[in-house]
Amino acid sequence: MSLLVFNSCSYKLVPSSKNQGFKVNTHFQLETLKSLKVSIEKIVNAGGNLRRKRSVLERINELSLSKFTSIENIDWLSFQKNILIEIKGKSDKIVYVVSHYDKTDNNPLSLPNNLLNGVLDPLISWSYTSHGAIDNATGVALSLQLAKKISEENLNHTYRILLVGSEESGLRGSRAHMARITEKVNDNIFYVINTDIIGVKGKTNCVTSNISSKKLVDISLNIAEELNIELDKGILPSMSSSDYAPFQKTSFLIDFKRSLQFNLIGAFLPQRSYFTKKKENQVINFSSCDLLGVKDYVGSILLMPIGTIHGFRDHIKLVDEKKLYEQYILTYELIKTMDQKKDFTSLQF
Repeated sequence: MSLLVFNSCSYKLVPSSKNQGFKVNTHFQLETLKSLKVSIEKIVNAGGNLRRKRSVLERINELSLSKFTSIENIDWLSFQKNILIEIKGKSDKIVYVVSHYDKTDNNPLSLPNNLLNGVLDPLISWSYTSHGAIDNATGVALSLQLAKKISEENLNHTYRILLVGSEESGLRGSRAHMARITEKVNDNIFYVINTDIIGVKGKTNCVTSNISSKKLVDISLNIAEELNIELDKGILPSMSSSDYAPFQKTSFLIDFKRSLQFNLIGAFLPQRSYFTKKKENQVINFSSCDLLGVKDYVGSILLMPIGTIHGFRDHIKLVDEKKLYEQYILTYELIKTMDQKKDFTSLQF
């Protein structure tokens, strides 16, 4: 009963006292900040993962992006879908902006769900105590805002904003997407931006240097310095992964290994993503620094939602709107900088 009441509430982003000094000085800044907040609140208040997908599609319509949008099946066992916003440019070069919209909880029902490759998600996701606010409504809100901005620009490259489902059940959305794209399309991918858990109160935004392209890391840090935006270099823990991984490197064996790591016996069930050839791309991943603590690791082992993510602590109150806005500006400036480049050999520092 308490879970039903919990999920029926409506949640709003409220600036913390630490952010009262943050000023928006232009109409563009004010409207952008408001739009980011609306996206997060809409996703958080949606409910389970199927409703989160519908809320994202509604937000896409509100942002006048429906004409660029298509829906993609993930797998034979998945009820979730991928959402692709493709904004064509002048060149064949493709830039991906990726984030996942689904959420999960560390609870006893999560284990059988993962063992069955997420097939139980529609039955259990309504019960999650997690808002899925920082993981990963923040990343989706940022991606949607970038899509809106890119659609209003006249950029050189083609931009694919990929909002994936089933990330929490083994990166299944991004893995299935990579299996579908042809070698020709893959050869045209310039680079991939992945944003997963960003703009967290009490945490600094980070570029995860251990898995990101060094050149993209350096460019991002330079942009942050020029804009006076706080951005640190961080390390993604070895036990963690996100949707950058299938873009960075994949093949049949690598994909099977990923499934075995996340889904155990579910890896031996037929999967669309197994039908993939060897593919590699340059990626950059943004996330909050030092996010995982002892409670996160203990919670994942004991199947208890006690950590910062995958449980009740992932609340909309954790979202720092100032840091989210700054990450949006930084990412857009990275996109504009790279839009003038044709390949990585032309990058100079």
